[in-house]
Amino acid sequence: MKLRHAAVLALVLTACADRTAQYEHALVMGAGGAVEAELPSGHVSSGSNVFVEYEAIDNWLELELGVSVFPLHDGAEVSGDLLFKKPFQLTENLELMVGAGPEIVRAIHSPDSGTFGGGETAADFMYWPSRHMGFWMEPSYDFVFRDGLSHGIGTTGGVIFGW
Repeated sequence: MKLRHAAVLALVLTACADRTAQYEHALVMGAGGAVEAELPSGHVSSGSNVFVEYEAIDNWLELELGVSVFPLHDGAEVSGDLLFKKPFQLTENLELMVGAGPEIVRAIHSPDSGTFGGGETAADFMYWPSRHMGFWMEPSYDFVFRDGLSHGIGTTGGVIFGW
C-alpha cells in the first residue's frame, strides 16, 4: 500500500516538474529561524539558520550549504549540512525540493561537547512572490552519531533572496 502511494506521489511530482517557473534563480540565499525536536525525548530547541543554494544542474540538482545555531543554557550547538536536492516546480511561484546529505554537529560547552557526524533529509518549499525575494520553509529529519544514534525532526524558515 505504501509503495503505491509513493509511486503516485512520484508521478505527480514529475508532472509538476514540467511547469515553467516564473522566476529562475542560479543562486539563492536565506536567513531565518530554526526549531528542532529530539526524538524520542521531545526536547525542543530553537535558534537561527542561514543557507546558500546553488543550481548545479538546471532543473535537476541544487546544492545547499546550511548552518543552524541553537543556543543552550549551558552552551550552544552548531550544525552544518550539505544537501543534494532535486527541484520540482509546483506552480509558477512555488517550488518543492527534496534532498538529503551529510551533516556535522558541534556541541560547545555542554555535557556532551564534541563534533559528531550524521545525515539529514529535507523537503524544501520556496515561494517567490517577486523576482528576487521570497519565503522558505524546510521540514527535515536528521540523525547524528553521538554516544549511539540521536535523531530528531525540525524545520527552518524565513526570507530568501535569489539571483
